[in-house]
Amino acid sequence: MDAGSEIVIHVTSGESSDWRMALRNLVNLVQDESVSTPPGLINVVVNGPAVRFLLATAPEAAKIERMADAGVEISACTNSLERFDHAVDALADGVSTVPSGVAEVTRAQNRGATYLKLP
Repeated sequence: MDAGSEIVIHVTSGESSDWRMALRNLVNLVQDESVSTPPGLINVVVNGPAVRFLLATAPEAAKIERMADAGVEISACTNSLERFDHAVDALADGVSTVPSGVAEVTRAQNRGATYLKLP
Protein backbone atom coordinates (compact mmCIF):
# COMPACT_ATOMS: atom_id res chain seq x y z
CA MET A 1 0.00 0.00 0.00
CA ASP A 2 1.11 3.50 -0.71
CA ALA A 3 1.76 5.53 2.41
CA GLY A 4 -1.19 7.74 3.14
CA SER A 5 -3.57 6.01 0.73
CA GLU A 6 -4.98 3.58 3.27
CA ILE A 7 -7.96 4.64 5.38
CA VAL A 8 -8.60 3.04 8.76
CA ILE A 9 -12.10 3.55 10.11
CA HIS A 10 -12.49 2.90 13.82
CA VAL A 11 -15.91 2.05 15.28
CA THR A 12 -16.45 1.40 19.00
CA SER A 13 -19.97 2.49 19.98
CA GLY A 14 -22.50 -0.16 20.83
CA GLU A 15 -25.43 2.17 20.02
CA SER A 16 -27.48 1.11 16.99
CA SER A 17 -27.95 4.72 15.88
CA ASP A 18 -24.17 5.27 15.98
CA TRP A 19 -23.59 2.11 13.94
CA ARG A 20 -26.09 3.20 11.28
CA MET A 21 -24.42 6.62 11.18
CA ALA A 22 -21.00 5.01 10.76
CA LEU A 23 -22.29 2.93 7.82
CA ARG A 24 -23.86 6.02 6.21
CA ASN A 25 -20.60 7.94 6.66
CA LEU A 26 -18.66 5.10 5.07
CA VAL A 27 -21.02 5.03 2.07
CA ASN A 28 -20.78 8.82 1.75
CA LEU A 29 -16.99 8.60 1.81
CA VAL A 30 -16.87 5.96 -0.91
CA GLN A 31 -19.35 7.86 -3.09
CA ASP A 32 -17.47 11.16 -2.86
CA GLU A 33 -15.40 11.24 -6.03
CA SER A 34 -13.07 13.92 -4.66
CA VAL A 35 -11.48 11.34 -2.32
CA SER A 36 -9.73 8.24 -3.62
CA THR A 37 -11.25 5.32 -1.72
CA PRO A 38 -10.46 2.03 -3.44
CA PRO A 39 -12.20 -0.66 -1.34
CA GLY A 40 -8.94 -2.58 -0.88
CA LEU A 41 -7.46 0.38 0.96
CA ILE A 42 -10.32 0.75 3.46
CA ASN A 43 -9.93 -1.08 6.75
CA VAL A 44 -12.86 -0.94 9.18
CA VAL A 45 -11.69 -1.89 12.68
CA VAL A 46 -14.42 -2.58 15.21
CA ASN A 47 -13.87 -3.03 18.91
CA GLY A 48 -15.68 -2.54 22.19
CA PRO A 49 -19.43 -3.16 22.29
CA ALA A 50 -19.70 -2.40 18.55
CA VAL A 51 -18.46 -5.91 17.69
CA ARG A 52 -22.06 -7.09 18.07
CA PHE A 53 -22.87 -5.35 14.78
CA LEU A 54 -20.49 -7.72 12.97
CA LEU A 55 -22.35 -10.86 13.99
CA ALA A 56 -24.09 -12.88 11.28
CA THR A 57 -27.36 -12.35 13.18
CA ALA A 58 -27.03 -8.54 13.29
CA PRO A 59 -29.62 -6.51 11.34
CA GLU A 60 -26.95 -4.99 9.07
CA ALA A 61 -25.04 -8.25 8.46
CA ALA A 62 -25.90 -8.29 4.74
CA LYS A 63 -24.35 -4.81 4.32
CA ILE A 64 -21.21 -5.97 6.12
CA GLU A 65 -20.94 -8.99 3.84
CA ARG A 66 -21.40 -6.81 0.71
CA MET A 67 -18.66 -4.44 1.89
CA ALA A 68 -16.33 -7.38 2.50
CA ASP A 69 -17.20 -8.82 -0.93
CA ALA A 70 -16.32 -5.44 -2.46
CA GLY A 71 -12.84 -5.57 -0.90
CA VAL A 72 -13.28 -3.53 2.27
CA GLU A 73 -11.31 -5.15 5.07
CA ILE A 74 -13.48 -5.52 8.16
CA SER A 75 -11.77 -6.55 11.38
CA ALA A 76 -13.31 -7.47 14.71
CA CYS A 77 -11.28 -7.22 17.90
CA THR A 78 -10.87 -10.66 19.47
CA ASN A 79 -10.46 -9.10 22.92
CA SER A 80 -13.85 -7.40 22.53
CA LEU A 81 -15.52 -10.52 21.16
CA GLU A 82 -14.36 -12.41 24.23
CA ARG A 83 -15.29 -9.60 26.63
CA PHE A 84 -18.84 -9.43 25.29
CA ASP A 85 -19.23 -13.23 24.95
CA HIS A 86 -19.42 -13.44 21.17
CA ALA A 87 -17.89 -16.40 19.35
CA VAL A 88 -15.56 -15.81 16.41
CA ASP A 89 -17.56 -18.30 14.35
CA ALA A 90 -20.69 -16.14 14.89
CA LEU A 91 -19.23 -13.30 12.78
CA ALA A 92 -20.75 -12.38 9.43
CA ASP A 93 -19.04 -13.76 6.34
CA GLY A 94 -16.01 -11.73 5.31
CA VAL A 95 -15.22 -10.38 8.77
CA SER A 96 -11.71 -11.18 9.97
CA THR A 97 -10.32 -10.86 13.46
CA VAL A 98 -7.39 -9.03 15.01
CA PRO A 99 -6.14 -9.72 18.53
CA SER A 100 -6.52 -6.06 19.57
CA GLY A 101 -8.55 -3.43 17.75
CA VAL A 102 -6.63 -0.52 19.22
CA ALA A 103 -3.32 -2.14 18.30
CA GLU A 104 -4.57 -2.68 14.73
CA VAL A 105 -5.57 0.98 14.47
CA THR A 106 -2.14 1.99 15.80
CA ARG A 107 -0.37 -0.25 13.27
CA ALA A 108 -2.40 1.28 10.43
CA GLN A 109 -1.56 4.80 11.60
CA ASN A 110 2.12 3.85 11.81
CA ARG A 111 1.87 2.75 8.14
CA GLY A 112 0.60 6.24 7.30
CA ALA A 113 -3.11 5.44 7.11
CA THR A 114 -5.69 8.18 7.41
CA TYR A 115 -7.60 7.65 10.65
CA LEU A 116 -11.36 8.21 10.90
CA LYS A 117 -13.28 7.64 14.12
CA LEU A 118 -16.91 6.99 13.24
CA PRO A 119 -19.39 8.13 14.22
